[in-house]
Amino acid sequence: MTASMSLLESFMPHGMCYAWRPSILWLNVISDAAIAIAYFSIPLALFHFLRKRLDVPFRGVVAMFSVFILACGLTHFMSIIIVWNGYYGIQGMLKAVTGLASIGTAIMLYPVMPRMLALRSPIELAESNNALQQEIEQRKRTESQSLELQHELAHMGRLTTMGQMATGLAHELNQPLLAISQSADTASIAARENTSTDLELVDCLDDIQAQTQRAGEIIRALRQFMSKDTAHRTDLDLNALIRQTLQLINPDARKHSVTLKAQLNDIPEPNADRVQIAQVLVNLLRNGVDAIASASSKKRQVTVQTRDDGNRVTVTVDDTGPGLADDVEPFKAFESNKADGMGMGLSISRSIIESHGGKLWLEEGAGSGARFMFTLPLKQG
Repeated sequence: MTASMSLLESFMPHGMCYAWRPSILWLNVISDAAIAIAYFSIPLALFHFLRKRLDVPFRGVVAMFSVFILACGLTHFMSIIIVWNGYYGIQGMLKAVTGLASIGTAIMLYPVMPRMLALRSPIELAESNNALQQEIEQRKRTESQSLELQHELAHMGRLTTMGQMATGLAHELNQPLLAISQSADTASIAARENTSTDLELVDCLDDIQAQTQRAGEIIRALRQFMSKDTAHRTDLDLNALIRQTLQLINPDARKHSVTLKAQLNDIPEPNADRVQIAQVLVNLLRNGVDAIASASSKKRQVTVQTRDDGNRVTVTVDDTGPGLADDVEPFKAFESNKADGMGMGLSISRSIIESHGGKLWLEEGAGSGARFMFTLPLKQG
């Protein structure tokens, strides 16, 4: 009790040390008042900031700094009081509280210092933001290119399918049309030799022969038109085209839990039509995904690989599916290993590769799955 009473006891005021000289007394009082006001306003601003921004890191350290600054303000405010009232015990208690607050702040500050130093500076954040914006723009450009390629593939696929179907139909229909024409011609000759034959029958037979020949000419003209080379060939970045093609196939692959893998080596650029080669890649990759989707393979993966073979580049597409049936000829038109397939994809792909001077084939002994390979020649010199 005596000790606590001594802390509250009033002693000689501090103004006695200034000899009550107004200049010295008010200089110290005004200085302490200014410091106290500043120390009181800073914690208020910090607490308001913490209340508004709940995402601020190291909130405990900021709060402890605020307590420490507030305690410092109280000590300066007490320095004003003891100028006229010597309550040095109360001043000592406030200093003790300030000391504890400063020690607590230091204890909290040093463990989090490495994390605070790891925070990015505004310049680093600005650089990261610029890099992120560039990456977003690059992704937008890539998506736009992929979408454009998808539209071009759809258009080219329709045209190529029509051309292959026209070629196949022309080949299949030429023989029966020729037989009809020959039969009509024979019947017409026999009818003319028989004097009792009705002339109207002879006219009908002549008309059948003429129309049959006309149908054959139409089919041959259609075949020649669809087989015209309209490819737009340029030096092709084949690895970049494969990456874009994988993006197109990836949604279907994820749907069937199939992983697409690329092993792309440094290769020269062949002179080829970008859309047509993309169509070949889409056919081969989609066939691999469909083959795995229809089977219960444990390893569900389609791998595409490129390599430089000197005067040509070689592309390999491997899948881990069940492979092709022995009785299926993969490159024959209108013959498919899939229940809902038209049997045109591989036939079209081989025609495209061969029109570029390359070769497309099914590799033997590729394991349980299928391995398709094709080559594209390089320009000499």
